[in-house]
Amino acid sequence: MKKYIFLSLLLAAMLPICTSCDDFLDKDPSKSSRKPISDISQLDALLASFSSLYSESNPSFLCTDDYGLTPDIERERTGNSSSNDLDDFTWNTRNNRTSRCLWDGEYSKIFQANLVIANIDNVTGDPADKANLKAEAHFLRAYSMFTLAVAHCLYPSSEAQGELGLPLRATTSFEESVARATLGETFAHIENDLTEALAISKPLRQSDGTLENWRGNAVAVRAFAARYYLYMGDYEKAAGYADEVLREYNVLKDFNDPAEMYYHEIDDIYVINQGKPDQEEITVKYPYTKNQFYGTNGYPELLGWQELLFARCMSYASWWYIPSDDLLATYTRDIKDGNPDNDLRYRYFVVEDFGLRYSNRTTAGRCHGYCQFFYDNLISGPTVAEMYLIKAECLARSGNAGDALAQLDILRRARISSDAYSSLPVSTPAAALKTVLDERRREMPLTIRWYDIKRYAWNDDPSDDVTVTHTIFPYSTGGVMVNDPVVTHTLEPRSRHYAIPIPDIDINRSDGVLVQNRY
Repeated sequence: MKKYIFLSLLLAAMLPICTSCDDFLDKDPSKSSRKPISDISQLDALLASFSSLYSESNPSFLCTDDYGLTPDIERERTGNSSSNDLDDFTWNTRNNRTSRCLWDGEYSKIFQANLVIANIDNVTGDPADKANLKAEAHFLRAYSMFTLAVAHCLYPSSEAQGELGLPLRATTSFEESVARATLGETFAHIENDLTEALAISKPLRQSDGTLENWRGNAVAVRAFAARYYLYMGDYEKAAGYADEVLREYNVLKDFNDPAEMYYHEIDDIYVINQGKPDQEEITVKYPYTKNQFYGTNGYPELLGWQELLFARCMSYASWWYIPSDDLLATYTRDIKDGNPDNDLRYRYFVVEDFGLRYSNRTTAGRCHGYCQFFYDNLISGPTVAEMYLIKAECLARSGNAGDALAQLDILRRARISSDAYSSLPVSTPAAALKTVLDERRREMPLTIRWYDIKRYAWNDDPSDDVTVTHTIFPYSTGGVMVNDPVVTHTLEPRSRHYAIPIPDIDINRSDGVLVQNRY
């Protein structure tokens, strides 16, 4: 039965991947059920499949203090939250979870990487191109394994090395065991792949000046290494790799430049409290990007985001990223007059009244939403901004407050309204660290928060620990009981609920080989 666990991966890999892949599949028709792989171009086409590789349907943001679902919002929604979303929101470990988008999506990418690694030494092609493609495949596998581990496993502290890790899919065989390796083995596997990936020499900026951020490249691998080692608490390595990235490429989008940031020409108009004396017409404007990603022929908005080093986006089928009051409050700190509009990230990405799209047309339905690429896509891949933040955090944790804040100033000049900008005053290392972590939360809300609060919980500094509290109505697979008393749920630092349950359908099909997290 174990071979059925990753059946979806095989189906995904069999789908038409991209135009170039279709081209070679259309040639040399054969009665054989499998097209032989003989040339590097065939393998290259697998990793050129941007449309199947860029998306990460990651539920972890629902588990964090960045996500602001409240009983009032739930009551006003025109359709209640799904039980799968509420399971993540309340850290519920019930059986029969049906959501498996992250699990299937990342293992599908791992399958494609394994296909390249398994065949690269046996195809024709330039040796340098083959070496780069092999390194890129190791990068893709490391990136996906790390994404899965951060979501579904405990933090890899020294005392947790024997805890449950992930199935280590290192081949394309469906007879490969689906048993979970230990946590220590899982992170050793990721780090080995990262080491192989660091051999890549393919540049981010191509000879014609364009950025190829949708493919693995030397800058992207080092940016991932900086992210990986920050998570592991190796601040020296994290800062070193971030510095390597910034020496090679350090372009920031200037949010003060109207050519860089603007509102889209399309907006929504809602009339609230219809037919009542307090009737009001509300215009909701959306930032920067096109009406939809889908069908835009190469996702030019994402790929044109000049800070992006590796094109990955978090996608949410329900579209409504609800920012918490706690998250919104961070945009009033370290800013002139405490006015969040002076932080251009708030001005462009926090969409007031966004909730009217999904809620009753009442005053109570006027809730915030967070948008970056219109509704459902938020950048989750590493960026230049993240590299500055990693350097700043590592400097602050080493006691160098002045240099840490100097790194933040570089980023903030591109983010804060020029009319309200002022350099941050030098403070103690502890105060500087808090400022850096706030800035990190403002810059990368929702997408990176689970990664952050998880590593905070297990590092040696209790000052950055976060306790998350979510309050919502009781619910079941049949619906949300909005007329019942609310229930408060709490996630404490170092809770075993920091490992999100893996899909039950895969466990059930494995005949007991694949096991669930222990809570």
